[in-house]
Amino acid sequence: MGLDVTKVMILLQRRYSSIREIDRVTKELEEAFVRGDEVSAVMLLEMRADEMAKADECTDAIWQLGEEDRNAYQKLRLLMLSDPEQTFGESPEEKKIYEIRRKTQETLDKLRTVDQRLNRNVTREKSYYGAEPRKRPVNI
Repeated sequence: MGLDVTKVMILLQRRYSSIREIDRVTKELEEAFVRGDEVSAVMLLEMRADEMAKADECTDAIWQLGEEDRNAYQKLRLLMLSDPEQTFGESPEEKKIYEIRRKTQETLDKLRTVDQRLNRNVTREKSYYGAEPRKRPVNI
């Protein structure tokens, strides 16, 4: 049977949309904390959790596409785990997959920065991130 690359592309786009929404909600959450608006903060945390669940569902659905056969799984691993900055794909769908993955990573990097700042401001010395920002590991 083979991997449905178009379906992978669609699910990655949905995941990217959820991650963009997480980013937007996180920025609103930061503003709510600055204002001291606990009611909005709780609501925004729930919205953020819902979007995280949607992103996870998309990721799970993508990996399930590779469960059909060994070749599909190998192709999926290549599409999902290779460095999107150095891989460009053969078909238009594969090219779009790598483009979506690049945009997703950029959004996640920005989101991580806001999330770290928010976490430090709310929890102070008990922050998950500690006193210094952690460096992202470099892909080898």
